[in-house]
Amino acid sequence: KMVAKYRAGPEAYIRETLRMDPPVTSATSVLKEATTVKLAGKDFEMPAGMFNQYVLSMANRDPSVFPSPDVFDPDRGNLSEALTWNGAFGAPDEASYPRICPGR
Repeated sequence: KMVAKYRAGPEAYIRETLRMDPPVTSATSVLKEATTVKLAGKDFEMPAGMFNQYVLSMANRDPSVFPSPDVFDPDRGNLSEALTWNGAFGAPDEASYPRICPGR
């Protein structure tokens, strides 16, 4: 069954695999300007220069974005919303990504 799914849509199959198990699970950046973040109903002030880490492996399993997030489903209509270390999968071309891997 999975082989048939792959053959029917190899790109979607790979995107779903990467949504569930990304090769880069988190990334860190530095805040360019001070910002306020609301967590659990409380505002937190984050100063410019503070490290900001985002966990892709958790974001890609958000049930409000991906219903049944722990189920492998390459037929999801919103796979372009899955996050990578370099932004969302939905960028139209490589020039749209904010970063390019230095190893390529």
